[in-house]
Amino acid sequence: MKSGTRDLPRNKDIVFVTLSEWDGPRRIRHHLANEFAKQGNRLLFIEAYYTLSKFVKDPDVSKLLQFLRRPREIKKNLFILSVNPFLPLGEFSSIISRVNWTIARFFMRRKMNALGFKDPLLVVFAYNASSIVGHMGERRSVYFCNDAFDKLYKQEWLRRKVVSLEQRLIKKADAVITVSEKLTKEKSRFARKITTVHHGVEYDLFEETLRNAAVPEELSAIKKPVVGYSGVVRHIIDLDLLEYVASSRPEWSIVIVGPVTESDRQYYDKVDALKKRGNVHFLGTKPSDEIPRYISQFDVCLLPYALDEVSTYYTAPLKFYEYLAAGKPVVSTVGPKGGEESLVLNVSTKEAFLAAIEKAFTLTSPRQVKARKEEARKNSWKERVREIEEFIATV
Repeated sequence: MKSGTRDLPRNKDIVFVTLSEWDGPRRIRHHLANEFAKQGNRLLFIEAYYTLSKFVKDPDVSKLLQFLRRPREIKKNLFILSVNPFLPLGEFSSIISRVNWTIARFFMRRKMNALGFKDPLLVVFAYNASSIVGHMGERRSVYFCNDAFDKLYKQEWLRRKVVSLEQRLIKKADAVITVSEKLTKEKSRFARKITTVHHGVEYDLFEETLRNAAVPEELSAIKKPVVGYSGVVRHIIDLDLLEYVASSRPEWSIVIVGPVTESDRQYYDKVDALKKRGNVHFLGTKPSDEIPRYISQFDVCLLPYALDEVSTYYTAPLKFYEYLAAGKPVVSTVGPKGGEESLVLNVSTKEAFLAAIEKAFTLTSPRQVKARKEEARKNSWKERVREIEEFIATV
């Protein structure tokens, strides 16, 4: 710990207000929650709200009523709480958002009191949750911005609504943390204090798992070489690029580990077309502690992001450091830029992407593998928590 830091969140109560289910895909909020709890803090992770419109589309009484359950302690110091169902459209409407979060904050405060949470550090990942800031008994509030949320929508009027809701939160929060320099630059106009904290990796998990890693059964039948992607499959993943690689090199196996979450029909059609190729394998969602075993079987790891408005905000996606922790060469369309080729090969065209994969097959020396693992170790979640602690101490 650097000298001069003070009042750090070690052995403190922390509340994460998120738009994620704890059992959903692992995102930065999940990893940070685990690490903060591991380091001795008590952390309450508020799960994604369940809207009434979701219930109408896919009735699930257990989900609708899960907010009635007590916060569950899934491991030492880490508690999960589901909030009451929300009215729909709160992600765009300031009025509906205010109603939803005002009701939720009374519910959350009651549960926090039952757990004995006092003077917590409030970390808000939900861009529309400004109504809870200043009402949770928090000693400090932080907005953690991990995406360009307005850019996820095509309609301009929806983008304006998101920007308005997010700016309200930025102005109310004591501080803001983003995951990229571009996000920090954009949000700094309205923030009292702001910094950038990049994604990280659960380095110890990779080291422990890979020490005696058995080949996953479904991968043992897939022929080498394996070119792989691990992560959520949605519109930011360039399926046309993967189609080009699969058709150009039918002797390679393209393996994709992770859920398909995109709702656009045309995108799903492209997924279905890829699945019909004999050398493309969608393996679906895997438990987070099993991911190292799958990545360890990739010969080359991919970050095949579409080069569009959204991808300009990415510098080092979460899976980049996971790839390095497994010692694997990486081919990327988005960065991080400026690194050595042994860490990442950056390209911007499909032809260059294909050529980079072929080159990456040769970057397998012990020195290169060691360099990748060392880079991952320096970017562990433990290190990210240290950065956050030191930043919070200055707020």
